[in-house]
Amino acid sequence: MGKLSITINGSEVKNIYPAVTIGVSAAASGDDVIFFVLPSGLPAFVKGKFEELNEAAEKLPDLIEMIEGLKMLKARFLICELGFEVHGLKEEDLIEGIEVVGATTFVAEAQGSELTFSF
Repeated sequence: MGKLSITINGSEVKNIYPAVTIGVSAAASGDDVIFFVLPSGLPAFVKGKFEELNEAAEKLPDLIEMIEGLKMLKARFLICELGFEVHGLKEEDLIEGIEVVGATTFVAEAQGSELTFSF
């Protein structure tokens, strides 16, 4: 069992789908998976946004199902605390199962990762 860290630096289909797809593959293989969502990726994790992304990428797998699968496989979603003020959002605006942290926490949690991806 390995460890994989993925940063998400955007809230568009081109940022979210590759990150989630690689995360699902790794988690299904038994790896520990940590996502760190940078401020520019935060809007994708607002309630209702995944439905919009699904519509924009209708030929891709269902994003909501993949996220739920990741949660069941114990993948962690860490959101950078700096994004809230930038986007005028509050923690309660986000989907469930998200941890709000600083970058220092992600760096500590990502130590020992065999692979790191950024989208």
